[in-house]
Amino acid sequence: MIREPRGGVVDQAMIVFHPGPGSYTGEDLAEIGCHGNPLVVDRILGLLSSTGLCRPAQKGEFTRRAFLHGKMDLMQAEAVAALIDATSAAGCEMARSLLQGGLSGHVRSLQDAITGIIADIEASFITEDESLEPAGVTGRILPLCTAVHGLLGDARARARIYEGIVTTIAGLPNAGKSSLFNAILGYDRAIVHHEEGTTRDVLREHLRLDGVDFIFHDTAGIRQSASGPEQLGVEKTLHALRASDLLLYVVDARQGMQPHEHRWLDLAGKTIVVMNKIDLVAGGAAPDTVHTTVPVSAKHGTGIRDLMSAMTRAFPHDDTPVFMERHASLLEKTGGSLDSCRKAIEEGLTLDAIAIDLRQAAGYLSRMTGESAEEDILEKVFSRFCIGK
Repeated sequence: MIREPRGGVVDQAMIVFHPGPGSYTGEDLAEIGCHGNPLVVDRILGLLSSTGLCRPAQKGEFTRRAFLHGKMDLMQAEAVAALIDATSAAGCEMARSLLQGGLSGHVRSLQDAITGIIADIEASFITEDESLEPAGVTGRILPLCTAVHGLLGDARARARIYEGIVTTIAGLPNAGKSSLFNAILGYDRAIVHHEEGTTRDVLREHLRLDGVDFIFHDTAGIRQSASGPEQLGVEKTLHALRASDLLLYVVDARQGMQPHEHRWLDLAGKTIVVMNKIDLVAGGAAPDTVHTTVPVSAKHGTGIRDLMSAMTRAFPHDDTPVFMERHASLLEKTGGSLDSCRKAIEEGLTLDAIAIDLRQAAGYLSRMTGESAEEDILEKVFSRFCIGK
């Protein structure tokens, strides 16, 4: 029982002691499990504070202490926040892999290899017996350049997968956008009507396809002659296109792609042209020669699975562990320093000049793990955490 100073019962709770160094932070910890009513929680916290023996934790303070006690490196600490903030199933998996050291092991291997080269260069300055040829250094640097570029992959695409692929369905009025929206989701979410302009707002839904989360937006038809409420819908559509990772541009196969439609196809990150109503076209739909084209009949469900496959192929869910901007930026700088080192050798520069680039590359990797991270970087990382983590 947790009681007030005068003996009154506050709550019936469970208290678990986690001795260090095996605890989350590496320190002695006590965890209180009480009923979830905020009033009860606040009363217990007030009683604890009144003892003068403790204070409320700051944002990310538990994870920061875990980092400072060597329980995890800075990348793994960032993974804790990424796991909490993930809004997609794929994002949870990516954060979990990062937390388990999926990137840390690669970075440490790079650090060890670079440090080894630097040590050999410095040894060659001290003793004449340690001879080191620039060509031999090049042979050791090239695999590191390949490893860094392999880790990076398409980090920006991975960041989009972490957050969920923002997907907009757009096209001319009455092209069958809402029917396609419903066909992909598998149930009637949008109004379908033969009259043009029935969608005047942006509808949103979330769907997972082959491990990738797509956040769908069904929009109003685009046409220049729209007015009033419909014009507002068109403006929302154009804004949604510019903010989208993927555009599914729906075309009535009977009419084909109109010349003025091409200007809208490249507003999003990637575009798939969906030739709808192929059940009404005898000779098949003419494909778009620039963008991936998938023929479908939203009304009958024909081609919908082919469309879903095209969508997931556009955002391959590989095992590249880099999806956070800080990690990608530092790896890019690491790769740049290694490339400079290789070019310096080709230009005949001395080993001491080459070592400067190598130390710079090692420094970027140390900032990734947090070994040489400045205080302002730590503040920036942990300020993003919620209180209690």
